[in-house]
Amino acid sequence: MNLNEADTRAKLIDPAIHKRGWSEEFIKREETAGAVEIINGKARRRSRGKIDYVLRLKVNAHTQPVALALLEAKKESLPPLS
Repeated sequence: MNLNEADTRAKLIDPAIHKRGWSEEFIKREETAGAVEIINGKARRRSRGKIDYVLRLKVNAHTQPVALALLEAKKESLPPLS
């Protein structure tokens, strides 16, 4: 089986995340986020990119869930660290 990135997410990653107890309420897919660099003491936003998954956790009833983990999917033929 040689899955592309979309198939890897649908057939391998999504089931694994759900099996570990994550509900859809706390999974955000294809979140757009830009990195922030500190250069000479000043913050500068870099170009935006997409994160395949953001796993969030509800800290208390009065606040928004906070990001706990960022997951980047790759097609099956690439090594995990690519």
